[in-house]
Amino acid sequence: MHPAWRTLLQKTSLEDDPYGAAHFGDPSTESAMLLGDGTHCPLPGVGVIQVRGEDARAFLHAQLTQDIESLETGEARLAGYCNPKGRLLAVLQVLLADDGYLLLAERGLLDSLIRRLRMYILRSRVSLDDVTGQYQAIGVAGGRMELLTDVVGTLPDAPGRVHQAGDLLAFRPFSSESVLLLATAHETPSLWERLQAAGPPAGPQAWRLLAIRHGLPAVYPETIESFVPQQVNLEITEGVHFRKGCYPGQEVVARMHYLGRPSRRMYRFGAGHGHLPAAGVRISDGDDRTAGTVVQAAIGPEETELLAVLRTACEGRQDLTAEGLALSPRDLPYDPNPEA
Repeated sequence: MHPAWRTLLQKTSLEDDPYGAAHFGDPSTESAMLLGDGTHCPLPGVGVIQVRGEDARAFLHAQLTQDIESLETGEARLAGYCNPKGRLLAVLQVLLADDGYLLLAERGLLDSLIRRLRMYILRSRVSLDDVTGQYQAIGVAGGRMELLTDVVGTLPDAPGRVHQAGDLLAFRPFSSESVLLLATAHETPSLWERLQAAGPPAGPQAWRLLAIRHGLPAVYPETIESFVPQQVNLEITEGVHFRKGCYPGQEVVARMHYLGRPSRRMYRFGAGHGHLPAAGVRISDGDDRTAGTVVQAAIGPEETELLAVLRTACEGRQDLTAEGLALSPRDLPYDPNPEA
């Protein structure tokens, strides 16, 4: 492992920072860099599962909320993985690369996720492997992306696109100018040195701010089986396909879609500057009643920003708090209540 990369990973180690809130001294400035001229972020919290075999496509199609059978090489799609009661065990990015499918999820979920998936393999010709150790994940945004063209060639030009150059994968998860790189140990040293020469990095929490501003859900160990897909707006962000057929929890998800409307939805909030609430933290109203749950949070240039699943009846309330932080509603890039 490259010494500079090892040092950065030590500063952002999962053991010391399971929520991925690490930074390099000034999280507000780092977030401003990411949203402004751009920077690069080490992402040690990204876990990678490789799925291969003759039945890999059919197997994943029958397990996830997304249509995998129509996924083509060079594409990626958001998906959920549910228990039989329709509760999310993980939110995944599914990439189809030259050597099979790659599932990107929070690293802390991988052991339980692989165990659960293997329960359903039965006689299918499928292999599931945790290949996180084979890759170093790096987020690159803004003008810093120009440095990648010599290494990657043509960068993905739209969200959900994947470009592969040898062992290096470039994936565009957001509509903003940013890419997530999966680099092998062979590719990382020269790539990292080139990025470092262009300017300082930002911590993983700055990268999470992009997901928050795009209204993309996440599941952490603290929130496993806490939400059904619609409660985290997974169908609005195109992570649920309602005509693909059965998968674990499909009946619950479909019933909510066709016969009712969610009583909870995910909203974005600002919370001033102060304590950073972790995933799973309770949100309460002015009467100290439970109003919702924090999905994820990050420190932005001007305030802490977070996504939270909230009772729809509480939308727009001005008396909501999370661990004493007053929450103010902020816009999402989509309507969180399309049924209304």
